[in-house]
Amino acid sequence: MAILSARFAVAIALAIAAFAPLASAQAQDFPSRPVRFVVPYAAGGSGDLLARLLGDKLSKLWGQQVVIENKPGAGGLIGTEFAARSDPDGYTLYLGTDGPTTVAASLHKKVPYDWKRDLAPVSMMAVGYQIMIASPKLPAKDVKEFIALAKQEPGKLNFASIGIGSAPHLGAELFNSVAGIKLIHVPYRGSSAQAITALIAGDVGMFFVGTSTAVPHVKGGTVRGLAVTSPKRIDSLPDVPTFAEAGVPGVDVSLWFAVLVPAATPKPIIDKLHADIAKVVADPDYRKTLDARGFEAQSSTPAELAAFLDKDYLKFKVLIEKLGLKVE
Repeated sequence: MAILSARFAVAIALAIAAFAPLASAQAQDFPSRPVRFVVPYAAGGSGDLLARLLGDKLSKLWGQQVVIENKPGAGGLIGTEFAARSDPDGYTLYLGTDGPTTVAASLHKKVPYDWKRDLAPVSMMAVGYQIMIASPKLPAKDVKEFIALAKQEPGKLNFASIGIGSAPHLGAELFNSVAGIKLIHVPYRGSSAQAITALIAGDVGMFFVGTSTAVPHVKGGTVRGLAVTSPKRIDSLPDVPTFAEAGVPGVDVSLWFAVLVPAATPKPIIDKLHADIAKVVADPDYRKTLDARGFEAQSSTPAELAAFLDKDYLKFKVLIEKLGLKVE
């Protein structure tokens, strides 16, 4: 039995050794045909826009078309399952965000894939941040005053979101947890526009939203920008402090966008994808275009992205379990 096991191990080692040069050769020729980029959201949103920007740059770099395939539904779960079940040959890229990956695993009772087992990290591509905006009808002019008001009238103040488990919801709940306050959650099952309209009218007191969405409203004075989740102030809203500056460190939520592939994709191909994405992210035009839309161009190694995803998963797992959130 020991001899057979040893022979089996040798056979496996030889097979791997024989496969390695083949995988490297495939990576050198990659891509030799169009590549599809699966976006688990509808066309027109931030994720779709960023995927098209990256896809266009990669198309020019490769001389091969990158075809965006929007597969929305179930909060991103449908498109994510499709990507996870695709052939692991490098010709299917997947736009990863927290919702259907690091959040869904804790939020949903049943997920048709395992993000860590079924998907392999390639590189970060862009990062955005959230801003806490408040109703101008509230007397609170900054974060400390908002917290004081919430503690003075516990259970009276409310906040908006675009649905249970959404980025605005979890961002606000993280703030509530760090600040030690309890606010009533009012989900608007639509777009951020509905929540902002309610905020302006005074129907809700606070809303966490992407900075790119909030900038015109804050600059126009229709809402109050209290703090941003970024590590430093953003150029488009230089007068709005970070949460650390506002005296509430630990509200470190970001809107990240990354490229992942089916898990068994050969490492040489993943390495080539990472290197080419890093070239695009370093491109001044790509960076300028993202900056104008409130995003920061970022790349990372597969290992760095894997570590980031693990950290993101654990952060929201703790928060979701603390809140007792669960979606059928």
